[in-house]
Amino acid sequence: MNSRDFFIIISKKSLWNFDKLTCFEYNIFVFYFVIKNMGELNENKIWFDGEKYIELQRNQINDRLVNTAWRLYLEIDSLIKNEYAQEVLPGYSPDTMKKVFGWFKDKIEILISINSEDIINDTKIWEDNLSLWDFIEHRLLVLERNFWTKPVLVITNIDVWNMFDLILNFERRFQKKQYRVFEKYKISWYPYNLKSMLSEDGFGADDHIPLTKNLILVTWIGQNSGKFSTCLWQIYLDNEIWIRAWYAKFQTFPIWNLPLDHPINLAYEAMNLSNWNKNIVDWNHKKSYNQDAITTSWDSESFEILQNFAKETVNHKNYMIKYNSSIDMSINCTWMCISDENAINSACINEIEKLKSKYESLWGDILNKLNEIYEKALQRKK
Repeated sequence: MNSRDFFIIISKKSLWNFDKLTCFEYNIFVFYFVIKNMGELNENKIWFDGEKYIELQRNQINDRLVNTAWRLYLEIDSLIKNEYAQEVLPGYSPDTMKKVFGWFKDKIEILISINSEDIINDTKIWEDNLSLWDFIEHRLLVLERNFWTKPVLVITNIDVWNMFDLILNFERRFQKKQYRVFEKYKISWYPYNLKSMLSEDGFGADDHIPLTKNLILVTWIGQNSGKFSTCLWQIYLDNEIWIRAWYAKFQTFPIWNLPLDHPINLAYEAMNLSNWNKNIVDWNHKKSYNQDAITTSWDSESFEILQNFAKETVNHKNYMIKYNSSIDMSINCTWMCISDENAINSACINEIEKLKSKYESLWGDILNKLNEIYEKALQRKK
């Protein structure tokens, strides 16, 4: 007989008349009642205020739009759902992006970048049985349904000498379904050759995508999709025809004003190990504001590229010129929405343990680094 059955027997026997219960039965009743309600309290406890996060992120975006009235290219990792955020931030809604951008539904257009090499190699991006082309079609339909606009496909890093006929077949498939498809060609030594980027053989060789809205969401399918270069390319061509435009990045992780060794930042670094994207101290932010801040190696590099790009392409009134660090170019209010840090820490350590199990068959740098991160997270929790 389990405790629940015993409790039912006691309840029926007494008909809620505690005078009829023995001392032992009464203690069991109280114990069961307390444990049951503790469970309900934990289930209802808010560890991360997802609604507050939606409101704050939305307000930050709106402020940037209202204060400039310029076209904003907003880079976003995922517009559909963030399963990782749901794991480490209990309270983060799977519909977060839909709720954030639903408020801007009459103001947005969506660009989706995909690397031409993924198309050529039919790279497997998601853990399902769909081919890459079928997966892209499914993703486009979901985005169209969620955001009330037909996404635009951007094929990046195209080499006309490398199976270009396959790229053309890909384009035709989606054009037949009424999707606009644009090409961005490979630039030698991108992103380190700024002179080549800002020339007729660089961004100038690509088509300008005709857009009518002021909030352009730029997302991706596959790693190294070229979504950042898509933003720069369009800002460059907008500037050529006197359209004022600028760049920002929508972010949830890392949490820039929590320590580098905080479990939530360690868990994010663990997730990115296979991409060789490390969490680092943002020394540009430290230098400009005398404030510690955490960024990633990719975002730090993107900031340096953006800074050099802005100096050469836009005038001094453009807000990109005023960015002093990768933190300035990001929209990230995650830290303001954490209400139970200890519970979040436990969720992050659990996530690192899952990654350890996933990669336990690996050897070398990734597994060693993952074990190192795990030990740091445990120490930090103590």
